[in-house]
Amino acid sequence: MASHELHFTVTQNGVEDPSALHDPPTLPATPAQQSGNSFLGETLSQSAHPIVCIFHVVFKGLALFFYIFGGWFAGDRKVKNSGANFITVTVICILLLAADFWVVKNITGRLLVGLRWWNKVEGDKTSWIFESAQDRQVNKFDSSVFWTVLYVTPAVWFALMIVGILKFNLGWLIVVFTALSLSFANVYGYYKCSSDQKAKFQQMVAQGAQAGAMSMMRGNMMGWLTGTSS
Repeated sequence: MASHELHFTVTQNGVEDPSALHDPPTLPATPAQQSGNSFLGETLSQSAHPIVCIFHVVFKGLALFFYIFGGWFAGDRKVKNSGANFITVTVICILLLAADFWVVKNITGRLLVGLRWWNKVEGDKTSWIFESAQDRQVNKFDSSVFWTVLYVTPAVWFALMIVGILKFNLGWLIVVFTALSLSFANVYGYYKCSSDQKAKFQQMVAQGAQAGAMSMMRGNMMGWLTGTSS
């Protein structure tokens, strides 16, 4: 049974407070720091969860960084212990990919778009659960960051797989296949959550319209029976 120890952070009426997620300034920034951080600060100020947005990207970026630049040194025959470097870079990349998979599946999906997916094992039967938060306002910037990064990541790794095949760097495909498997798992899970959310919304609208029509019909009928119908 999956645990539910992680919950959405909300305030009154289910609306999250963006100001509570920003760290208060401790020291006054210099003009150089202000100019250097102005773009990043203005961009993250649009987010309700700026720290979560950073963690949604950081592990993916680190895995790509170590895969691309670490491969230069591990694949160079002139460098001593290149085989050991290859193993080290591979292990680091796989650990970063596993950390990214866990963070996206358990944290960023819940906080940024109000979705989550998980599996429940009962004996020999495994059930996949796709859930969406009810009556929750999603920040547009957070949603754009989440879905853009989620879909771009497997595309980047797929391009790296093509490059690795063309260069016959077959050893590095272990990292690429791991990245593709984990990223596609999150893409499929959250796509199903989003589809389920849309279906629930359409069902809710249909039920509301049906209830309104029935209420109007009952009102007209009562008016006709009492002679007060216009």
